[in-house]
Amino acid sequence: MEHVLVTYSLECAEKGHVDPNFTQLVYGNSSKNGDIIKKHISIGSYIFFNANIAQSRFITAYFQVEKILVKGQQDSEINALNCDAKTDEVVVIGDRNHSKILTSPLLFDRTLIGKLTSYHADDAYFSKKTIDGRSELEAIKDKTLNPKIITESEKELLIELCMNRG
Repeated sequence: MEHVLVTYSLECAEKGHVDPNFTQLVYGNSSKNGDIIKKHISIGSYIFFNANIAQSRFITAYFQVEKILVKGQQDSEINALNCDAKTDEVVVIGDRNHSKILTSPLLFDRTLIGKLTSYHADDAYFSKKTIDGRSELEAIKDKTLNPKIITESEKELLIELCMNRG
């Protein structure tokens, strides 16, 4: 089973576009990012969410996928949603019993991204970014701009690290 780690913008939420919606456990996406969800995510997969908060990157929540809705296939269910994700091509609904919003977000730094080998963010990667004048935060942002498929063992590591965080 495949899982994904996605970046979202707190700034968009502050401006009124709340997606992901952690209250309703709903996340939507379109275009190439929506295609990644459609091709790689299935019922039971996990989606981890990360955002830039106060000049650091954090994992703030995760959903275990309960339902996937696709425009053109489940339009009536999508239109019935009361959230911003309903404008997207693919909408994921999280399972209430196996999803978590972290009250103490998990720092997503060089050490953690290095443990997620799917990112290929080893010391050589960070050294090159430093030579290019990029900060650690910018280097992590470069790796997390697009949703990233992660392995089962990486999912298990993140679940374990998120325990006791809310």
